[in-house]
Amino acid sequence: MTVAYQARGGCQADGFLELPDGTPQIALTVLLVPGNMPGVAAEKLPERLAHAHDANFADFSTSHGRHPGSHLHRDAAFDRAIIDLPAPGYNGVFRSRLAPREVAAVATETRELAAARAVPAAWYVTPTTPPSTAPALGAAGWARSRQMPIMAADLCDTAPPAPPPEVSVEEVTAESLAHWSRVVAVAFGCPEEYVHKTAAYDRDVGLPGETPLRRFLSRAGGEPVAASALLPGPAGSGLVGIFCVGTLEPFRGRGLGALVTRAAMHAAAAGGSKVAVLQPSELGLPVYRRLGFEVVGHIGVHLPPDDR
Repeated sequence: MTVAYQARGGCQADGFLELPDGTPQIALTVLLVPGNMPGVAAEKLPERLAHAHDANFADFSTSHGRHPGSHLHRDAAFDRAIIDLPAPGYNGVFRSRLAPREVAAVATETRELAAARAVPAAWYVTPTTPPSTAPALGAAGWARSRQMPIMAADLCDTAPPAPPPEVSVEEVTAESLAHWSRVVAVAFGCPEEYVHKTAAYDRDVGLPGETPLRRFLSRAGGEPVAASALLPGPAGSGLVGIFCVGTLEPFRGRGLGALVTRAAMHAAAAGGSKVAVLQPSELGLPVYRRLGFEVVGHIGVHLPPDDR
């Protein structure tokens, strides 16, 4: 694989990832800030970031497929999970390496699996997805509904969180996992009747200490109000993904989401990670920018006809 650049102003470059046969895959804007991912040459950052991000994104997004009765498919061709919760972020194809002629069959199968469980599904076209995938999805009736930003931040100088009075941040244990699950479910708009089901799915992902996934919980006056999680990327990548950042609506606007994100960033840095990545909502963009994150790419979210 090769990488070519067109530098802009000395601080950014557009990295064009190519397959071994020279076919360009995707243009990826990458920060080339001195000190970013120390020990990694700047010219290697786009390729490592793209592949490590996509592996990390697929690892987390398919993790709920471990729940009994879920559909889980993971191999070199594609990563897909379909679960029984109507949560778009956990249903669909999250990474793929398919030839154009294979896309339609997988798209049809994915749509049928989701319909059988009455859940929405999406196909996520990540930075290392072959460029032929999006047109093939379009031909199969799956239209791109939006682009999801990918943000990255250097963890070298990450400071520990500094909670205000009456606010605390803790790493989640087996005893507090249900509290974390409820905060995440409610913060992301999951109906209350699904909260206990979400907790069961989170237990099946792995209890704290059983897997590399780490979760963080912020309390205000002792009440659980904000959450985050981190999952290290592939071994040796120096990358960590931050997920599930959410705050209960009555407590928003107080900086609690940023606080619990800082907790995850600090823990990741202490564990040796060099760069954090996440996929924010549009509302979260300014919050993460203040934490040092910058947009380095996008994920195209494609939906089947019935889910648009």
